Amino acid sequence: MKIFVSSTYVDLKKYRAEAKQAIEESRNEFVGMETFPSHTHEPSEFCPERVEECDAFVLLVAYRYGDIPEGEKNSITQLEYEHARKNKIPVRVYLTDDEFSCPPKVTDENRERINEFRSLLSKKHTCSYFSTPEGLYDKLTLDLMQFPVPPYIAHPYPLQANFTGREQERKMLTDWLTGDNHPMLSVIAIGGMGKTALTWYWLMEDILGSDEQPRKIVWWSFYDYESSFGRFIKKAIEYFSDDAVDWDSLESTRDQMEFLYKILCDNRFLLVLDGVERVLRAYYNLGSPYQGDEIKEDESGDFRACIEPNCGMFLQWLASGKPRTKTLLTSRLYPKELDELDGCIKKDLTQLDKDDALEFFKRQGVKGTRAEIEIACESVGYHPLYLRLLSSMIVRDPKNPGDIQEWLKYNLISKLKGKEGHNILELSYNSLDTKKQAFISRLSAFRNPMDYDAISIFNDFGSEDKFNDVLIELVERGMLFREEKGNKFDLHPIVRRYCYVRLMDKEGVHTTLRDYFAKIPEPKKIESVDDLAPVIEQYHHTVRAGRYDEAVVLFRDRLAEHLLGTFGAYQIRIELLRDLFPGGEHKLSRLNDKEEQAWTMNALAVSYGPSGQSRRAMPLLERAIAIWNEQGNKKWLAISLSNLAMNQIRIGELDAAEDNYRQKIKICHEIREESREARGQRSLGLIHSYQGNFDESEKELKRALELFKNLKEVERSKGIVYLYCAFRSLLMPNIDGGLKFAKMARKQAEVDYSEREIIRAEYFLGAAYLMKGNLVKTEEHLTEALKRDRKIDLVEFEPDILLEFAKLRFKQNHKKEALKFAEEALQIADRCEYRSMQADIHNFIAEFYLDAGELEKVKEHGEIAKERADCGYKPALEKAGKMLDKIKFN
Repeated sequence: MKIFVSSTYVDLKKYRAEAKQAIEESRNEFVGMETFPSHTHEPSEFCPERVEECDAFVLLVAYRYGDIPEGEKNSITQLEYEHARKNKIPVRVYLTDDEFSCPPKVTDENRERINEFRSLLSKKHTCSYFSTPEGLYDKLTLDLMQFPVPPYIAHPYPLQANFTGREQERKMLTDWLTGDNHPMLSVIAIGGMGKTALTWYWLMEDILGSDEQPRKIVWWSFYDYESSFGRFIKKAIEYFSDDAVDWDSLESTRDQMEFLYKILCDNRFLLVLDGVERVLRAYYNLGSPYQGDEIKEDESGDFRACIEPNCGMFLQWLASGKPRTKTLLTSRLYPKELDELDGCIKKDLTQLDKDDALEFFKRQGVKGTRAEIEIACESVGYHPLYLRLLSSMIVRDPKNPGDIQEWLKYNLISKLKGKEGHNILELSYNSLDTKKQAFISRLSAFRNPMDYDAISIFNDFGSEDKFNDVLIELVERGMLFREEKGNKFDLHPIVRRYCYVRLMDKEGVHTTLRDYFAKIPEPKKIESVDDLAPVIEQYHHTVRAGRYDEAVVLFRDRLAEHLLGTFGAYQIRIELLRDLFPGGEHKLSRLNDKEEQAWTMNALAVSYGPSGQSRRAMPLLERAIAIWNEQGNKKWLAISLSNLAMNQIRIGELDAAEDNYRQKIKICHEIREESREARGQRSLGLIHSYQGNFDESEKELKRALELFKNLKEVERSKGIVYLYCAFRSLLMPNIDGGLKFAKMARKQAEVDYSEREIIRAEYFLGAAYLMKGNLVKTEEHLTEALKRDRKIDLVEFEPDILLEFAKLRFKQNHKKEALKFAEEALQIADRCEYRSMQADIHNFIAEFYLDAGELEKVKEHGEIAKERADCGYKPALEKAGKMLDKIKFN
C-alpha cells in the first residue's frame, strides 16, 4: 500500500524520517517530498498526481503553515490534504501537542492560517497528538495496523449523473455503521427505487476517505453473471485474508464459509451485498435479467428463500452473534432466512423526497417553478427511475428543451404512477427514433453488463463516431448505464424488461448472441464453473432463439457432466434445464423428439434429487416413465423407474419404491440388461434393510453379487453392494459386519474413484467405529466424509453425517455441541423432507433429553420419531416405541 506523508519540512524533518521508517517497517511504501525528483528542501510546487497514486494519506501538522504556491490561496500541505479528501483517499491526522518543541530559527508569518488549519482538522477528524519523533513513530506503528486499505469493488456500479438527496437514508446508514449494534442492515425496495444507487453513493461519498471508513470493504453485486455465492466466498477470503490462505484445507464451501465468518467476526470490516434477490428462488433463473417485480408468491414465503442452502445459512450467520463486520444488503425481497432474526434491521426504501426531486430536476437542467416541478414529479409518484426518464425527456425536448411545461404533453397515466409498468417507459422508448429503439431492444437481450466490443455487434449506425453519439444519448436519457472505469454498459432491470418485450426479432438477436459467445475460446482445462460461463451464455441464447433441440445437445455435450459429476453444481443444472420448459415443468419441454423430452425430464430430476428436492423430481420422472412406456424404450423406462424409486426412498415412500424396483428388475430381465437387473436386486436389499427384513436383505444383496460376477463393471457394482451390506449390518446392529463391509466399500471406492461412494464409505466407517467406542477413528472418518460431502454440495448425505457427529459429541460429553449438530441435521432433513432421516434425528434428540431428564421433550421428539418412522422404517419405529415406553410410567 502506498502512503503519502504530507507536512511542512524544516520543522518536521526528523518526524518525517520516523514516519518513513514506521511505514516501511510495516511493509508499505512511503511517498513524500523525499521521493520527489531533485529533492533538497521543501517543494515549491503542488503535485496532485503524487497524492492520487497513493492509498492512504498521513498528515503531520505542527505550527508552521508552509509555502503558498503562486496563484493559490492555501499552502502546499493544505492543498495536498484537500486533494486527498477530494479523491476519497483515507486521511489520518497527527497534530503536535503542547509539549512539542519547535526547532530554533523556524518561524512562520502565517500563524493565523496555521491555527485555522489546525482548528479545521480537529473538527473534521479524530486526530492523534505527538510531541517527539519517537512518540510519532510509536503511534503511527500501531495505527498502521488499522489503516484502511483499498476496498475490493468486485462489480463497480455505473452511477448516473446528478444523484441527489437521500440525506436521511444516508445518515441512517452511517449511524448504523458507526454506532448501531445490529450486524446487518437490509435495504428493501421495488425495482427502480434506487437501492443500489443509494448504497453506492453513500459508500463512495460518505464513507470512503472518512474517519468512519472500515479497514477493509467488499462491494459485491449479484447482478453480474460471474457473481455466484461460491465465487463471492472465494474472492472475499482472498481479499480479507490478504491471499494468505491454505486452500488445501478449505476444499468445501462450508469450510470456506466458516473460515470467512471467523475473519468477519474478528475484524471491523464492511460487506456490501447488492442485488440479493438474484440468489432467492423468485429471481434465480436464467431469465431473471428480464424479470420485473411481479412474482409468484406462496404462503410459506419460500419464494423469498435462498436457492442455495449454504447462502441462506451464511446470511443467518452474518446477522447472528456478534460479528464485528457489518453487512449491508440490498434486495427487492427480504430473504426468508432473515425472518425473526434480531441481528438484522429491515429498511424499506420508498419514493424520493419532494425537495430532493425538485433539486434533481434542476440539476438535470429542467426549468420551471417549484409548483410546476412538483406536479410533474407527482405524476410519476416521485419514483427515482421514472423521475430520471421524465426529466431527460423534458431536457431533450426538440421544441422547448428544459421547459417544465413540456411534461404536460406526455399524457402520463396517473393510476400507474410510481409502479412498474408506468407509461413513462413507453414515452421514453417512443421518444427514440426507430433505429435507436431497435438498438436498445437488442442490447436488452444481453443478460449482463457488456463491454464496448460486445455491443458493437449491433452497430447499425455507420461510423464509430455516430455509434458513440448514440451511446452518449442513451446514457444521458437514463436508458443506458455506463461504468466509465471499466467501460461497461448495462440497462436497469426495469428498462431491460420493457425494451426486451419490444424486441421484434428475438430469434435473430439471440442467434447473433449465440454465435458471439460460441466464438469465445474455452479454457484448455475446466477448473471451475466460472470457466463454463461463455458456454452457459451460448446455451442461454440458443434456448432464447427457440433452438431447443440444438440447446439440449450443447448441454449434453459440454455442460452436463461438468456440472453434475465434476462440480456438483446441481442448482445451475436445474436452471439450465428448466429453460427448456418455458411453460413450466408441469408441461412438456419444447423439444421435438419425445424421447429427448423424456431424457430432459430425467436429467432435471437427477439434478433435483441429490440437492434435496425429491418432491420436485418425482413428477418429472413419472411423466418421463409415461413417455418411455409409450415409446417402448424399456432401457430408459428401467432407468427412470430406478431414479423414481431412489427419490421415494429419500422421502420415506418405501413400499412404492419397492414396487418400482421390482418392476425395473422384471423389465431388465426381459431385455437382458443384466447389469441393471443386478442393480435393482441391490436396491431391493437396501429397502429390505429399512423395513427391518434383514434376512431378505441379505438374500437380495447376495443375489446382486452373483449377477455381477460375470459382468465387466463388477468391481464398482460390488462396491455399492458393500455399502448396502454395511448399512444393513449397522441397522441390525452387527458392528463387526458393518465395519468389515465399510472397509471393503472404501477400498473399492478408491479404486473406482467414485466420490459419492467414498463419502458414504467414510460415513459408515465413522458410524461403525462410534458403535465400537473408538472415538478417535470416528472423528477421523466423519471429518473426511463431511469435508468431501460439502466440497461437492451433496445434500442427501449431509444430515446423516451431521447426526453421527452429534452422537460422537454426546459420547465425548460435549452436550451443547451435540445438540447443535443434531439441530443442523434436522434443519436439512426437514427442508428436504427426508423422512427416515427425520425419524433418526428425532430419536437421537429424544435420547439426548432423556439423559438430561427433560421428559416432556423426550415425549415430544419420541412421538415425532414414531410418526416419521411409520412409513415402513421398522428399526427407527421400534427405537421410538422403546423410548416412549421408558417414560410412560415416569
